[in-house]
Amino acid sequence: MPVRAAHAEAELIDAVCSRVRERLPGEQSIPCESFVRQYYHRVPIEDLAVRDPLDLYGAAVAHWNLVRQRPPGQATVHVHNPDFDQHGWKSSHTVIEIVTDDMPFLVDSVTMELSRQGYSIDLMIHPVIRVRRDERGALQEVLEPGAEAEDAIREWILHAEVVCESDRGRLRELSDGIASTTSLSRTVRLD
Repeated sequence: MPVRAAHAEAELIDAVCSRVRERLPGEQSIPCESFVRQYYHRVPIEDLAVRDPLDLYGAAVAHWNLVRQRPPGQATVHVHNPDFDQHGWKSSHTVIEIVTDDMPFLVDSVTMELSRQGYSIDLMIHPVIRVRRDERGALQEVLEPGAEAEDAIREWILHAEVVCESDRGRLRELSDGIASTTSLSRTVRLD
């Protein structure tokens, strides 16, 4: 990545993290900031720069809230049309959020399912983040890249944006199809 792009990426991510520190309680802000830095790292700056920083903050925190509790061995899928009044951020797209155990071919599987249903992807963010959870699935720690912990698990985090779908039946079909791409049991949520 050219130096100028890396600097622009760092500034944008720093702005989102600053908002996290301002708006989240202290016990949440530190792990959420680590999550945000890993979430947006490697996303092309061109994809981030065209978005309102408040919406970048909202998208990351919405996904953070999904990450905070995940039953062991389950995928969590959330498909919605973010609205500022309901979600605290907005998007002109339908957003798909997934949190699941990392396994091969997940990006390919989700991409193929979206294509099968006639959706093209406008943005996809898909880091793998190492975390520690308790036996009930509550998030205990977000590990920094390269950090070691014996009980850490690798989780796949996906944020995908497709053309806005307002039909509730199609949204249900979209979420069910996406959920079926994982071989784990799943929790599906529609707003």
